[in-house]
Amino acid sequence: MITSKEVFAKRKVNLDEAYQMAMQLVRVPQPGDWDYKALAWCLIDLIKRDTASSQQQHVPRYQQQLESIPVNPGDTILIDQRKYALSLCSPHIDAIRQAKFLSKEGKHYESAELYINILRNGETSAEVQTSLAWELYKLTKELISISPVNLGFAKRNINIYLRLNVEKPSLLHTLFLQLAVKLAVGEGFNIAAFVRFWNLDFLRPEDYDRHTADDGKSYPALAEKVIQQASKIAVKSNDPAGLEYILPYLEKAISRYTDNIWLTFYKAKILIALDRQADALSFGITLTKAKANDYWAWELLGDINLATDTDTAFSCYCKALRCSSDINFTTKVKLKLAHQLIDRQELAAAKLEVQQVVDFKEKAGQKIPEAFVELTIQSWYGDTSPADSNLAMYESNSKKAEELLHSQLPWINVNLGEKFTVPGKENKPKRKLYLGIDASSAPLEVNVPESKFPFARLQSGDALKVKGEFDHNKVFQIFVIESRKAAAAWDIFSEKIGVVDHVNRSKDLIHFIVDRCCDGVIPRSDIKEQFNEGDAIALQLSQYSSKQGVRYRVLSAKKTTDMPSSSVKRKFSGTVDVSAGMGFTSDDIFIPPPLITKYGIEDGEHIWGTALLNYNKKRGTWGWKAVSVHRDKTLSCNKTKSPER
Repeated sequence: MITSKEVFAKRKVNLDEAYQMAMQLVRVPQPGDWDYKALAWCLIDLIKRDTASSQQQHVPRYQQQLESIPVNPGDTILIDQRKYALSLCSPHIDAIRQAKFLSKEGKHYESAELYINILRNGETSAEVQTSLAWELYKLTKELISISPVNLGFAKRNINIYLRLNVEKPSLLHTLFLQLAVKLAVGEGFNIAAFVRFWNLDFLRPEDYDRHTADDGKSYPALAEKVIQQASKIAVKSNDPAGLEYILPYLEKAISRYTDNIWLTFYKAKILIALDRQADALSFGITLTKAKANDYWAWELLGDINLATDTDTAFSCYCKALRCSSDINFTTKVKLKLAHQLIDRQELAAAKLEVQQVVDFKEKAGQKIPEAFVELTIQSWYGDTSPADSNLAMYESNSKKAEELLHSQLPWINVNLGEKFTVPGKENKPKRKLYLGIDASSAPLEVNVPESKFPFARLQSGDALKVKGEFDHNKVFQIFVIESRKAAAAWDIFSEKIGVVDHVNRSKDLIHFIVDRCCDGVIPRSDIKEQFNEGDAIALQLSQYSSKQGVRYRVLSAKKTTDMPSSSVKRKFSGTVDVSAGMGFTSDDIFIPPPLITKYGIEDGEHIWGTALLNYNKKRGTWGWKAVSVHRDKTLSCNKTKSPER
């Protein structure tokens, strides 16, 4: 009986006989994979041989047989060779070979044009279409690298590519998306329309990965970049079909790239354009919380409310102009506010908004926007004197916007801390605030600019209240600060009782511990009293975040007769095992060598004393360490050593 192994051996000696043997193999009931594989390789070699000669009468039969053979998808070598052999069967093989030659010569335009003619003449193979796609990519890549870009020719190449039947998803398909991203930087290329034809379902997993350069700088993922670009253009063009198409991909990107605030921004814009105001408001509030000092975030919130609540929109525009006075950026906001002021018949304030933009543009030698020109030629404009300033109006009308942003947040009691500056930024003083977020925990220390509130008339310890929340980086952002009445200064601080577990006299520091999660150090110069290990200490503490995690700062510290928790200080009693100058009691209290030596403690003695909770950094474990010891020889038990054998 013939085997596939014999076919492969015969193939090297007599290809025609090997082919006949392989045909016999696949005619038996239920031929195996290797039987089909043996026939496939014979057919591949036959096609290569006959297409290279003048004897091509059997090629169509070989082609039909090779196309019908099932191939294991994992056998990439056979798949590639079959694809190549089938391409040789094309009646346009000479033209195809010429196109490949032109490509190798770097003549990608000539190669692409030849492939296009081959397809027009009836060629349908995927290999030829893929070859054309690669030529179009190389050609368009070259076009984009030259300034100015021949946009018309680049778009023509991309349009041809989008009509080809090529593998998707694939590296080639992704490369065309990268070309589109580069073209979209300028004018004249609508990437929102492009991605609908390209189909964002064909993004590869690696297209969603961000990239980190050798210098540590992180760059956006291709998917992140293209979805953001397409969303921006879809909003600008206000095409409902484009907006609906990009929205689910945008939502997916928002959930993946949580730090990219612009994705949320464009989602809010899309929801506005689709008349989904309630959803837009939710996203607008989220964004404005994160960018509460940026004018454009408040402008967006105003745009969201404009159709449903003009008073709130007006307040948001006023708040936006409190955040920035740079007319380079705020021209659009000022126009929106001017229209609102005209509707309210506050014409003096409206004229000032318009006049400020007109004066700025004229002084800068810039074109005055048409929308402002239209306002200046209206009758009311010439008949009205501008207001002296709109700053007070901005401030008095901002509260509604702030209330909208923080209406669902609770008030948090605060005590005012000290004013300080950062080296190199002495002109931007800051102020510490202590937030009573959780009554069971130490107040949280937060820093805010001194300009955030009129702190100068207050003293450290005074009572305030704030609204705020943690952002995605777990940094607490404060949105609103107001005064608060309190019976005494520092009212949110409670006293915590800890124990001094170490005194470092060389560094003049003491270390305390309240529980396993709360400990810290105090310079001895900051406290009047002298402390020894084991002394109870009453503390007022605040907590702050550092690279090492949560840390505690001491506001005040003093001696106390109150007892620390038994979880950090306890009495002990038991026999001790002494070895190598150190000891452990029967309930695992560590007796350090200095105490063993000081009191002459011997193995087997009964001792009692006081122990403190102790963390072993080398082992990463908690235990107990004695700080005072008393001997009780009457209860000691002498160990009897076993006799030597």
